[in-house]
Amino acid sequence: MKPSIGWSMALIALWLSGCASVSTDPREGGLAGGIKGLSTGAYDARIQEREDRLAVLRQVQGELETEREDLEYTKAQRQRKVAAERARVRRMNRDIAALNRRVDSLSASANRNDQRVRTLRTRVPQIQSQSARLQSDLDALEGSGLGDSEADLRRAQLEQQRASLQAEYDLLNQMSLDLAR
Repeated sequence: MKPSIGWSMALIALWLSGCASVSTDPREGGLAGGIKGLSTGAYDARIQEREDRLAVLRQVQGELETEREDLEYTKAQRQRKVAAERARVRRMNRDIAALNRRVDSLSASANRNDQRVRTLRTRVPQIQSQSARLQSDLDALEGSGLGDSEADLRRAQLEQQRASLQAEYDLLNQMSLDLAR
């Protein structure tokens, strides 16, 4: 005897009603759970729930990616600022080293200049004194007559001393001008 379609449907309905406690998860409820999940819409609800969770996770992932990009941009900006500051510090260190060399040079120059000033202060009064004696000696020769070989010799010596004093004066004068610069 052949079962009729109505009879088959009734058996299926009876069987499904007996599986009411079957899970709608096809992995747990087997074929009956899958059929029950499809017929009640639970399977579609699970799919929608998972798609919703996936959408939320993708949104969170997008936000995290944007935040990561912002952080990388901020990090790059800070690294550029740090590099610029390091370059400024290196320039400043070079400038300080150059200034230090200049100070050392000026100090050495000042020491030389101090020595030159001391020399000038010592030699100028000596030259003044020698010049005054020379003037006095020349004044003494003024009254002597021409043709006196001793007086002529003395006059020549005094002129030579004057020329020597003049040369030393010129050197000292040049040194004072150099110091004034």
